Amino acid sequence: MDKSQKIYNKALKKYNDGYIDKAIELCEESISLNIKNRSSINLKGLLFYLKGDLDGAQRLWKMNHQVNGDGVSEKYLNSSKEDDVRFSLYVEALKLIRELKINEALELLKQCSESDFNYIKVNNCSALCYIKKGEYKKALEKLNNVLKVDANNDEAKKTMKLLQNLNVVKKRYPLKKIACISASVICSVALIALIFNGVKNKNLLNKSSPKVKISAIKNSGQRTSGVNNKTKQKTETTKEVFPQESFKNYIQNKDYDSIYREIKKWKDKQLSTNERVLISEGSKLLEEEGSDYFYKLGGNYLNSKDYNNAKAYLTKAYEFGSENYLYEDIIYMLATALDSSGDVESAINYYVQYDKSFSDGDYEETVLYRLAIIYKDIDKAQSKKYAQQLVDKYPNSIYNNSIISNLVNG
Repeated sequence: MDKSQKIYNKALKKYNDGYIDKAIELCEESISLNIKNRSSINLKGLLFYLKGDLDGAQRLWKMNHQVNGDGVSEKYLNSSKEDDVRFSLYVEALKLIRELKINEALELLKQCSESDFNYIKVNNCSALCYIKKGEYKKALEKLNNVLKVDANNDEAKKTMKLLQNLNVVKKRYPLKKIACISASVICSVALIALIFNGVKNKNLLNKSSPKVKISAIKNSGQRTSGVNNKTKQKTETTKEVFPQESFKNYIQNKDYDSIYREIKKWKDKQLSTNERVLISEGSKLLEEEGSDYFYKLGGNYLNSKDYNNAKAYLTKAYEFGSENYLYEDIIYMLATALDSSGDVESAINYYVQYDKSFSDGDYEETVLYRLAIIYKDIDKAQSKKYAQQLVDKYPNSIYNNSIISNLVNG
């Protein structure tokens, strides 16, 4: 066996072990030793294909077919003719994700997955979509698809770490072999599904808070004219009491709306130690689970263009979601809801916060565009700043239109 073929065998093993970049290096080394090594050329083309480099893959296969008369390369070329369309669908899916149209994006990504072209990016993108929907098991399947091909893929590892932090997967197992869904997450997803199907939690004890009446009887100390006996004036004063038992039931039943209402009402008032403990317990529940509930419901209202309810629930998600893995989405969606409802001033605040906190996030491109457009008629310097950022950071952006060009050059 010649040296070129031995190196090809090593490349094939690296590919099967999930080290795609190393496999490409070995293919290049093999081809440099023997330009007629058909297997090395085809494998390198396939690896480019999986990484989404269609032009590079087709050039290799075309060369292998023309120079070496390789029939396998010809088949690869013929089967890749529709992949230009699939790449367009992938780009459109990215746009839909930025517009929060996750279900529509997934439909396009499913069409993209009909071939192995752009396999890594399509699976990574699909995983993120499923996470946004709370469908963690499907997200894991997509991530494992990536890691089997590219064990060192930074995006997949970052997303997998996110699922580890959510206790969706157990950290003690190797990433590529994890398929363990925690019961708590499944329950959470089931709850969200019920909400989206229109089933609302009943506030079992959502009654008016009990009131204790204290009667105070005061003597005037004076005789009234025309009356021989003393009169007594009775006044009733009321003192509102923290609904301790009801609050416990809200927590037990995970009645997030009622918990939120009571916390907003009582958090700054003078309470006993036991009552403070309950407030703290309720706040923790909203941070860990309630923010997800508010986010999902707010997103549903936003997609239905019910901006008032969208703002209400996304604001709740924002208040208790700073540690939530979806905080990036929450800020962007709240900004979008405010923007769409005409509250541009408030929308700017959240767009700016997103730009500062998530400058490499999924929605940064859209955020920069919206800030440039919003400021266009109120602050030319700010508008130009954000337009320039958009052009510099995303030179091929679909948002780089004549308006942005005029702002940059104006």
